[in-house]
Amino acid sequence: MGRMKPLRFWVPLVSGAVALAFGVVPYALLTYTAKIPLGLRDNPWPMELVAVAATVVTIALTVSAYRQKRARALATTGAVVATLSTAAFVLMVHAVSYRLPPPPRELAVGTQAADFVLPDEKGNPVTLASMRGRSVLLVFYRGAW
Repeated sequence: MGRMKPLRFWVPLVSGAVALAFGVVPYALLTYTAKIPLGLRDNPWPMELVAVAATVVTIALTVSAYRQKRARALATTGAVVATLSTAAFVLMVHAVSYRLPPPPRELAVGTQAADFVLPDEKGNPVTLASMRGRSVLLVFYRGAW
């Protein structure tokens, strides 16, 4: 078996930062600013894939660091950051976001909406009652998006 190439001190930190930079941080920022594409909002699999892959690489680098007796503290820090951030990301997407309260019954599909007034593009008031008999689409957003 050949001799292993010595592990550079910064490699585990970079892979831990990749897990953080491609997982929970951009997802949270994009969701908060409402700029996340609809296809990624509920199923951000590309971001999850990169975060999980970077976490696995970081853990492998940490094992290598312990075998080589080099950069153990930095490798452990990178592995902890990667693991915690990826776990938080997966939990946020697949558990926490689904715990939103259900919408009120008044907003169910097919129920008649209560009358309200909003300004049109010229600033003139328009009531929902004035739209009766026409096709009208009302969209109610839940949560941060």
